[in-house]
Parts: sequence; C-alpha cells; structure tokens
Amino acid sequence: MGKAKKCNITDNETIRLFFALIRCGIGKDDRLPATPSKEQWDELFDIACKQTLQGIAYAGIERLPKEQRPYSELVLKWYHQMLSIKKKNKELTRASIRVSEKFEKEGFRNCILKGQGIAQYYPDPELRLPGDIDIWLEGGCDKVIEYVKSIIPDCKPTYHHVDFNVLNGIDIEVHYRPTWMYNPFNNRNLQRFFAERSDTEFIHTTKTNEGRLHIPTATFNMVFIPVHIFRHLFSEGIGMRQILDYYFVMQQKEWQSERATCINALWEAGVLRFTRALMYVMQQMFALNEEQMIVEPDKRHGKMLMREILLAGNFGKQDARFERTRGGYNLPHLRNQLKRSSMLMRHYPSDTFWGPLFKVWHALWRKKHKSKQSTNGNNTNEVQ
Repeated sequence: MGKAKKCNITDNETIRLFFALIRCGIGKDDRLPATPSKEQWDELFDIACKQTLQGIAYAGIERLPKEQRPYSELVLKWYHQMLSIKKKNKELTRASIRVSEKFEKEGFRNCILKGQGIAQYYPDPELRLPGDIDIWLEGGCDKVIEYVKSIIPDCKPTYHHVDFNVLNGIDIEVHYRPTWMYNPFNNRNLQRFFAERSDTEFIHTTKTNEGRLHIPTATFNMVFIPVHIFRHLFSEGIGMRQILDYYFVMQQKEWQSERATCINALWEAGVLRFTRALMYVMQQMFALNEEQMIVEPDKRHGKMLMREILLAGNFGKQDARFERTRGGYNLPHLRNQLKRSSMLMRHYPSDTFWGPLFKVWHALWRKKHKSKQSTNGNNTNEVQ
C-alpha cells in the first residue's frame, strides 16, 4: 500500500477565498472569485482573527459587490472589531510619539520599529491591528540598559532589548539592537548594517494622524523586516500580518535606488534564500508582480513557509502542533524550540545548527547582565 498523499492546506477553497478577500482589502481586487456560503463566511472571520487581519479583511468586504457580502450579523460583528482596531491605533500612535519624545529629551535619538511605523505604509494605517511599542535607542547596549535600570531596577535585559513597561496597558520594548541572527558571522554583518544606517534612521520621520513620528526608512525595513520574520519563524511562528507588512514596505519607492545595498545586506545576513521564499508567498497571497520583487521567488521554500503561516497564525498563537508556553528557558519552551528547529532543518540548516549554541551563549549573557537592585529605584522618569 502506498503512502497517503499529504494534504495541502493552500488547496482549501476557503483559504483561497481569504487570500482573495485580503487582495480586495489592499486594493488589488474588487470581488471574490466565488460567493462564500454562510458557513464559509464564518470560517473567513475565524481566519481573519487567527491571522490578526480583521481590519484589512473588513476593508475588503467594503469593496465587494452587495451580492458577495456576508450576512448582516457578521458584518456588524466585523464592523465593531474594525472600530476597536482604529481606536487602539490612535491610542498607540499617540503613545509612541510621547515615548519617542521622552527619550529624545533624555538624550537618546530613536525610532519606532515595526508596529506603528510599518502601519504608516498601509493605505489606511488605522486598519492594521496594533501590538506593543518597539523603540530603537541610540547609545549602545550598556548605556541603554543602565538608563532602564535607573527606572526599573529589576528589569531583565536580553541580547537585543529590555522591557520598559512604564505606561499602563502598553508594553514597551526598548531595543539597543533592532534584531539579530543566530549565526555569529551573519549577525556581525547584520549589526554592521544597522550601525551604518543608524544616523539616517534616527532622523527619519513621517507624518501620522496624531503628529510626526520617528520611523526607519524603507531601505532599512527592506532588510530588517525579513530578518524579524525569520527570527519568529524559528522561535514562535509567523502569520499573514507580518508578511503583509513586508508587502507594503516593498510598495515604497525610496528603497528602489538602494536595491543593491538591500540585496547585499540580505545576503550577508544569511536571509536571501528566506527572502526569496517571502516573494513566493506574497505572489500567492497578494498577487505581487515579479517586477516588484527585490529577488526572484523560490517555490520550494515558499510553499513550506506558506504552510507554516497558515498553520501557525499570528506569532504561532494558534499553532495546534505546539503547547503554549510563557517563553524563557523552561522545559516546554525549549522542547518547542527544538521541535520547530528540526522542522526547518532541511530549509535553513545554518540557523538550525547555530540556534542551540546561541541559546547557551545567550543564557550566559543574560546571567552576566542580570539586574541588580538599584538604589535609584523610584520611577522619577516615568513617561507622562
């Protein structure tokens, strides 16, 4: 008896309808290839929630002809979620501006990574589901950690950031390194790219509905976002929202004049193959034209990546293959990490090899930088 044929999740009709709905939401189409049934609309709503694309999907619904729209109760439910997303975006953008200005007054040039910065590339920035605030500070690891410890003495720094939760209800991650690679040679190249770009990134601003915001350039994001996605592929899993972020970075014209710089940086960081996989995924999901791509698509690696995205959802939170953990170095978390790495070994052997070595080194690094109780423990510099 022959082996059973492996089910291809991308062959699912509802998944294909969801891709089409998102293409409507980003302005690529104005109707679906078929009219979904009531049950399929319920599934489409669930997928939108799993992939944290409720706002974009609602924008797609608004573009559909009347006969293709979902039943009224679901439209109303979707509409209220969209309003909630818009409200959260306004609050988080205002908070991002306030935090950025506070750090500038403290002598730290900075820019907002991912989140509210990437949202400005969207046709309607307020439809992207917001998360926390990631802010990259000038000054280097030791100086930034010393400052954070002066306010939060028991903070727990990691290699690239430290939590700085001084605003009620909003998580803030202060970065002294935007991101990293497990492979030390690739990581050295990546950190050099960030250092060479830093002066440009810290003075770059954009206009938002709430005021001017320091965000990185599209050239920076053409390299940073794929590395960020790659990191989460190994650690937690990724969803369509992260892929859509990169799609909108690619729609910016400013990076085109620095295409060679971007490609070289991706190659030196060891993520050029992964970026090719991203091109294939965006081609299938969002109908990205090959003329718009930074590199040619890779079908083999891209099909694996797309399957992971659909199974895992936003940061792997819906991935039934793994038990949910609180992170850190507990046994279930490490078991998940090893299982995920083994799944990726055929596609990305270098990071599969270096990952465990990095984690051992990182445990020693964190022990060295373990927070000590500071005599200056009062939150006198809390953001107001």
